[in-house]
Amino acid sequence: MRSSAPSAVSHLSEASLTAAGHIELGAGCVGREITVDPGGLTISDGEHLLARWRACEIGGVIRDGYTITLQHAWEPDTIALRKFARRTDELELALRRSRADALAALMAPPGERPLAITEAVGDQPGYLYRYADGLRWVPDAGDCFTRLYAELDGAAFDEEQRALVLTGPFGEQRLGGLRRLGREVTAESERRIGAARAEFAECLDSFGLSWSNDISSGKIRPHVPFAATDQHLRDIELPAGLIDGERREYWRLLREHADPMRLVVSPGADGLRIAAICRVDSGELYELLSESDHASFVFARADDAVRAWTEVGFRREPVFADEEVDEYRALAALLPSLRAARDGLRGRVIHGEPRAWIKRHFT
Repeated sequence: MRSSAPSAVSHLSEASLTAAGHIELGAGCVGREITVDPGGLTISDGEHLLARWRACEIGGVIRDGYTITLQHAWEPDTIALRKFARRTDELELALRRSRADALAALMAPPGERPLAITEAVGDQPGYLYRYADGLRWVPDAGDCFTRLYAELDGAAFDEEQRALVLTGPFGEQRLGGLRRLGREVTAESERRIGAARAEFAECLDSFGLSWSNDISSGKIRPHVPFAATDQHLRDIELPAGLIDGERREYWRLLREHADPMRLVVSPGADGLRIAAICRVDSGELYELLSESDHASFVFARADDAVRAWTEVGFRREPVFADEEVDEYRALAALLPSLRAARDGLRGRVIHGEPRAWIKRHFT
């Protein structure tokens, strides 16, 4: 049984609570005080620390009357919180927010903060984070998602179902429970989608790529793979500096051996990021052309990796790193694109002598 939920609200206050009650940690271990903050939760018996979970380790917050059960994100551990009386509602809210804030931060570019946080209520409760670059959704249960304004086709409000509907090349998402803020979020999203598309066109034009017609038609969007014509391929070769000098020989060899080819173009702080996707013997090669000092990666489906990259704040580590990091393990459990990218990673190839490198892909 959930507590009676208020109408959806927007707020930026962080989780912060210390409360006393009866806390069961398993194996006869009992605590009596819990502190919840943006970093996670700590439990003590009044004198000694008994447990510490980082916010990303909170896998579920399950409410049943005056009992709250916490599930670990990837371990079988659970914690039962009882006898918190009137503070049970506050405790549930603080735990949900600590978890959601941590996940949203991992899905956003490092250092970026949300402009607004909206609690969705009803059948699918959770939190919608409105950032300058897009929307990030963290439900209490189920999969999260990121939708960048630059890649979306549009945002509409479904009057009958009272839901925000987001559409674009990565599919459709529907969010209900936003109540009176549904129309506000829809209108804001529509404005930002138009602004992002215009900004992208101006960015490409500044680099000598006159692709405004393809952008206005939706054929080319930032961070979204598109089928490249011969003209597109020639266009990226002409402006000086778009293809890194150390990558030009690799690019020439790819043009000889790989066809057809898709491109991904993304504006960045240091210029225009251009990557090529092409079929190779072991899968699909993701080759970054605009920067040196990056390995080649082969995936079962490179589009999964590109999608995942947009959903983890453009961090490389969750998608490409070999080592397992707890925060990214938590994300992979909740982001289908990241799971698909990690599961579909076929190999990593360091750039060496160009002809030896191309042989590794086409044997």
